[in-house]
Amino acid sequence: MSVSSLGSFESAGLVVADRTAHQKRVSRRVAMDVVGVIDITAVVLGAILPAWIYAQAGGLEINPVTIVKSALVTAMLFFVCMQAWNMYDLNRVKDLPVHPGRLLAALIMATFAALGLGVPFNVAEVHLWVWYAAWISASFVAILGMRLVCRAVLNRMTAAGAFDTRVAVFGAGEIARRVQNNLKNEATGIRFVGVYDDRPRDRLDADNLDIKGRLEDLMAQGRRGAIDQIVIALPQSADRRMSMIANQLQHLPVSIHMVTHLSSDLVEGGPAHKVSSIGGVGLLDVKDRPLTDWAPMVKRAEDLMLGGLLLALALPVMVLVAIAIKLESKGPVLFRQRRRGLNLAIFDVLKFRTMTCMEDGQKIEQAHASDPRVTKVGRVLRRLSLDELPQLINVLKGEMLLVGPRPHALAHDAQWGEQVKTYGIRHQMKPGITGLAQVEGWRGEVTGENDIASRVKEDLAYIRNTVGS
Repeated sequence: MSVSSLGSFESAGLVVADRTAHQKRVSRRVAMDVVGVIDITAVVLGAILPAWIYAQAGGLEINPVTIVKSALVTAMLFFVCMQAWNMYDLNRVKDLPVHPGRLLAALIMATFAALGLGVPFNVAEVHLWVWYAAWISASFVAILGMRLVCRAVLNRMTAAGAFDTRVAVFGAGEIARRVQNNLKNEATGIRFVGVYDDRPRDRLDADNLDIKGRLEDLMAQGRRGAIDQIVIALPQSADRRMSMIANQLQHLPVSIHMVTHLSSDLVEGGPAHKVSSIGGVGLLDVKDRPLTDWAPMVKRAEDLMLGGLLLALALPVMVLVAIAIKLESKGPVLFRQRRRGLNLAIFDVLKFRTMTCMEDGQKIEQAHASDPRVTKVGRVLRRLSLDELPQLINVLKGEMLLVGPRPHALAHDAQWGEQVKTYGIRHQMKPGITGLAQVEGWRGEVTGENDIASRVKEDLAYIRNTVGS
């Protein structure tokens, strides 16, 4: 998709992400990890509380370090046993019985496996066994109770669609009908969004198919965050059309699959070698959605902590830079320019002003060596990259990342989007203060088509490497 068409999305109001859609959904992996943490906490508390009560009531001296160490090791062993028995699967936790027998067996095995750490009391053996019995009983009751609570909460969240995988199909025909029938099986945990196709209605075999719109409507839904996966369901003979559709859809922050065979050289922007399935439908994976499960929260926490620390450390330098800019030339200290972020959303990037002009229109001339518009202070700031420091504020606001594809001016987006077809794929991730392209030496003025193509190649490599991280 060329960036020249981005204006139509912007004018239609489709570049604004649907925050509500994101807030309502929860990763299955994150939910199960939370259940695992709750189990570990129950085991630890089940060890510490009886030990404390037993010490207070019996007047026994205990070693708190040994108690905590024994509790933590036992909790981790219990967690491993539960994983081995596949007890952290969403459907098992919310649908099946709590399996008290397996919970107790895992707890007993973990507890006695931890006995090699040493005894928690330097007293008669009878006290040791009383404490272990109290530990197992308290932990078992706590785990059982929390599992019942988790089951109720997870069932309520499931009913609200929090764990649904929202899947759309492109291509109306017999293949799409078979895909739709499989996806509408509620046991798969998949919510079928609908079928999309660009052909005229009179050419579609649309009986019993829920046709929602055309390719542009599918792209709009993908950018709004209303779709998680897209299945391209076209006949094998339509390889050129599949290639075109796949390359268009790669710009979206969604997972893309194909029902029919597709050699990897038909899809630009990366290989497509993995095979998967949805329900009973075999698929060839074109691309995965970047930053899933814990990754968005981890990356956001990382940016908040590191960004806040870097901003605090940089404040004295930023004050001196601001004074230098004001002393040299008239005008604001900060330069604001519109840039595109995640899903084409437009935001104002912040930089220290390094030029005598404040361009932000349809045509922007890049700064170049010996550019007379660059001030003396500006040359120093650009050489040391100090003009980028205010973008730490963009990071804290959630508009940018510390590391990601560098954002460009809107005019340059349009120009370079025409030159490099995969340019728009960069917008499926928030832009960064620096990125892999800059680390590899692609900095400063863009000198030609090969230059921007090389930068895009590095940006897309970084995005692919963040899938599921």
